[in-house]
Amino acid sequence: MHGEILNLLDRHLSELQALRRELSGHRAAAPGERRRVAAATASAAERYAQTLSTMLTNVDGQQPSAPERVSR
Repeated sequence: MHGEILNLLDRHLSELQALRRELSGHRAAAPGERRRVAAATASAAERYAQTLSTMLTNVDGQQPSAPERVSR
């Protein structure tokens, strides 16, 4: 399972990096384009969290607990 989680994380980070490149491109953005890309990052995070949660649930049959929030 360790390898599956690392693969999932690598795919997620690659997707986020591609979206970041879209946001930081040195070109004029079409109306609503930055908002679309920003929303895509949130969707990517939701998909990652759901997939990881499913993977962890399948390991021990229990729903993983929510991570503790880190205060800054």
